[in-house]
Amino acid sequence: MKKVLILLLFCIATVMYAEQSGNQINLSAPIIDPDLDGPHTRMPIFVPVLYLDGYTLTAGNGTLGTTIQLLDEDGNVVFSTYIYVEGDIELPTTLAGTYTIEVIRGSQTFVGEITL
Repeated sequence: MKKVLILLLFCIATVMYAEQSGNQINLSAPIIDPDLDGPHTRMPIFVPVLYLDGYTLTAGNGTLGTTIQLLDEDGNVVFSTYIYVEGDIELPTTLAGTYTIEVIRGSQTFVGEITL
């Protein structure tokens, strides 16, 4: 019973998210580096929550302690930042087009696409 209650509270906490200020970015399940990750665990993997509204990227649940990178079509990193606090990040207005967005948390890399 205690395990069920803890799991229920954990699930409720992960459903709560920062106030949506734009369109949520769909991120893939993580790409995991087995050399860094070690043995497989049974813990669920929670996908970070990000929103994009124009050039404002809002970092929500699961983004603390992650690195966010934007890559151009050639795979070059054109923007990178480390998330110390949840909130808004202003992207450079000099960027235009479609970019791959990577959210890196330890050995896990979540990948999506954004258009600026």
